[in-house]
Amino acid sequence: MRQKALKKGSFGAATFAKSSPPVNAKVINFTVSFDEALKLSLAVDECVRQLNSYNRSKASGKTAALALIIHLDKKRIRVQEGKLNNA
Repeated sequence: MRQKALKKGSFGAATFAKSSPPVNAKVINFTVSFDEALKLSLAVDECVRQLNSYNRSKASGKTAALALIIHLDKKRIRVQEGKLNNA
């Protein structure tokens, strides 16, 4: 299986098998296979380790966050570093 190149700042990505109910719902359930769950777990762990290295007594450390980017059309979940709007 060919691996896609990660976007800059991305810690990894995984695909999900299905989502329910339709996208306009208030809650969406994602079903992820075991292999993809391992990829997602690794990506989340790597991002959390990076966030843990920041000095949380500084403003930049307080606003550091993990971002889950979900591409519904591609059935992909990407993990990358994000920022909170309010500290």
